[in-house]
Amino acid sequence: MPVALIVRLVARLIASLFFWRLASSRRNAFAGAQAAPGAAPQLPHIDAQAALLAVRTSVSLTWRALLTCACLAAAVTLAAAGVTITVLSPRWLGALLLVATLAAGAGAWYEGRLLFLSLRARSRLRRADRLRKTATS
Repeated sequence: MPVALIVRLVARLIASLFFWRLASSRRNAFAGAQAAPGAAPQLPHIDAQAALLAVRTSVSLTWRALLTCACLAAAVTLAAAGVTITVLSPRWLGALLLVATLAAGAGAWYEGRLLFLSLRARSRLRRADRLRKTATS
């Protein structure tokens, strides 16, 4: 595949995720819908904001996991290339690749740390919701 096509697809994916995140972050987006007077009561429905928040959280966690894996793969590949080129050909190119390895490793560590913190925050929120539900029932 041509690189330009891949770049265009990735840019569209990032833009769509960004706009979806902006649109879903509005508060009280569904608060204006009320039944007309004298109408039959509606059946209980799924809380749209909670469902959207759950989907948004899972997409965010998946995105963080993919970024962590991509940075780790880049770090491993750059390390292998850097060591090989340092031994076989110009040392400055190998050193440059090893510096890029450090940058990719730092990116992987940062994304992994954010993923870990996000998972911990999600488990705390779920636990707080369970406690809140058991306390009110």
